[in-house]
Amino acid sequence: MKQQKKSITFKLFIITSLFFIFFTSLTMLLQTVFIENFYLSKKTKDFEANFQQFSSAYSQLAENSTDSSALLSEFQDKNNASTAVINLSGSTLRIFEDKRQLLLKIAKRPASGAGLMSEITDDIITYNMDSKMKMLISGIQQWTSDPLAVATVLDEGKHLVYHSGIKIDGQNSLVGIAPIVSGGKVTGVLTAAASLQPIGEAAAVIRQFYVYFYLIALVLIFALSFIYSKIIAKPLVTLNKTAIKLAEMDFSAKCPLNSQDELGSLSTTLNFLSDKLDSSISELKAANEKLKEDIEREKKLDLMKNEFIAGVSHELKTPISLISSYAEGIKDNITHGAKREYYAHIIMDESKKMASLVEDMLDLSQLESGSFKLKVEDFSLTGLLNSISERYAGDLRRKGKNLDLSIPAYDLEVSADMFRIEQVLTNLIDNGIKYSLEGGIIKIKAHDQGDTVTIEVENPGEPIPEAELPHIWSKFYRIEKSRNKELGGTGLGLSIVREILDRHGSAYGAENTVSGVKFFFTLAKIKGPAEGWAGR
Repeated sequence: MKQQKKSITFKLFIITSLFFIFFTSLTMLLQTVFIENFYLSKKTKDFEANFQQFSSAYSQLAENSTDSSALLSEFQDKNNASTAVINLSGSTLRIFEDKRQLLLKIAKRPASGAGLMSEITDDIITYNMDSKMKMLISGIQQWTSDPLAVATVLDEGKHLVYHSGIKIDGQNSLVGIAPIVSGGKVTGVLTAAASLQPIGEAAAVIRQFYVYFYLIALVLIFALSFIYSKIIAKPLVTLNKTAIKLAEMDFSAKCPLNSQDELGSLSTTLNFLSDKLDSSISELKAANEKLKEDIEREKKLDLMKNEFIAGVSHELKTPISLISSYAEGIKDNITHGAKREYYAHIIMDESKKMASLVEDMLDLSQLESGSFKLKVEDFSLTGLLNSISERYAGDLRRKGKNLDLSIPAYDLEVSADMFRIEQVLTNLIDNGIKYSLEGGIIKIKAHDQGDTVTIEVENPGEPIPEAELPHIWSKFYRIEKSRNKELGGTGLGLSIVREILDRHGSAYGAENTVSGVKFFFTLAKIKGPAEGWAGR
């Protein structure tokens, strides 16, 4: 899935960038617009609080004590202020500036504040004053020129703090006036003045600086936002890729996140889900394959059943018809003497064939059923072959045929179901006798292959067409298409051989030779060193 602009990385980048741009812009706006007002408000509040604390502490100390001088110096240093003490009882004005004192004598005590100011200014008019001193004198002048302000301090004993409103050397100032109370009476006035630094020019410079700062901040914001969005989105992208592969049924994909957080937990859960889905789907596939196999097996069984019924019906039809015909002839007394004897012989012969067919059918049915179990045991294959050879010798001689047995001189022991292996050998020998020509030799050989023994049964005669070889193991299969009955047999012998050998796990087959056809199969050997061959 191709990442487009709507990816989580892009969204995080945009949101983070906009947030920091907004925050930076808001900070710059607040500083440039409100910094002057904030400065004035903060300076006024701090000065007022410090002055009230200072005046209260000063009233409790003796005027000429060391502590009062230290308190004055501390206040001046802390607030960058000048202070003055007006002694009403002694008619003096003591001015404190930069740890210096200036004591002025008032010639006469005025009856009012205006008179007091007039006396003070008359005496110090020629004094070389700096900006702080001028601010202090200007503040005192403003206070004494306002009767209400004078009454507030002298009569009511309250503090006053105000902006002078008069610029001294281009600077505004804060002025504080407080009564000095001794013995319940106002004995003096404590005054202080602090400059308000002009920050308009500084604010203008800050605004110009912010232009460059803003450009640099934008670059940093975009860079840091990109890095931040990549770091945050990377595990999400990894999780998404894993989820996409899971959606495409690729359960081998695993998420490599191992962080100790929600994303790590989600990664673990996703990997667990992948394993569970892989296991469940594998089980479903296996169950589906088994179901398909069962269905196919059922179909094959149905087909085999139908073919079997058709084959059995065909095989039984001829002997039943013959028995019925000859039985009717005997019943109707249409035969006498030797002919009647012949009819009876035909009926008996066909009955035996039917019995043999039914027996083979039952045997094959048992072998094909899942309940059939082999009775595996260790036995002498040499002894079994000798016994079978002796059993067939007389019958073969009467038919003008011979049997040649070629086996090792030592005893061959194998592990198998002896009864069923004897049945295999009997069926193969019967098949060889049936298709061999008069005077032909049925050859039986046993080859020691180390862990196994290979048994061969070869008969002379016409070869089997190569296209027919894979089908000769099927039930009721005959190479002659007309199903000629001259050779006899039930058509189930090789099918029984196939089932028995399949149960033993033996390798088997049939092939054409120079002189005829050879059938072979293998059995697991128990023991027996190779010591040569013996012909019989």
